[in-house]
Amino acid sequence: MQNASTTIPTSKKNESRETQSGLSELKNDANAVRDDLNVLKEDASQLTSHATQQAIEAVKTGAESAGEMAKSFGENAKKCHESVCAQVAERPTTAVILALSAGVIAGRLLARK
Repeated sequence: MQNASTTIPTSKKNESRETQSGLSELKNDANAVRDDLNVLKEDASQLTSHATQQAIEAVKTGAESAGEMAKSFGENAKKCHESVCAQVAERPTTAVILALSAGVIAGRLLARK
């Protein structure tokens, strides 16, 4: 009987060692997961920062392009206005008749409703 009672404490010691070993592995795994999450957090932060910079650059490029288009449109409108003014100055009677005709046509189209 003594032999059986000495094996029980040894068995409990082995279980305790296995439990300690399991806890140690669990702590190591938890630390590894925590480290991986920190790396993932840093990567996500860098990705967000990069995407933000790309968006800012795209907006700047779009704004510059829109500004150039508006400037070009303004210059073209000014040239067209100068051209029409020159033609009206050359032929004022024709300009008045043309304007009157356009007004009559627009009035008839609107009166059909």
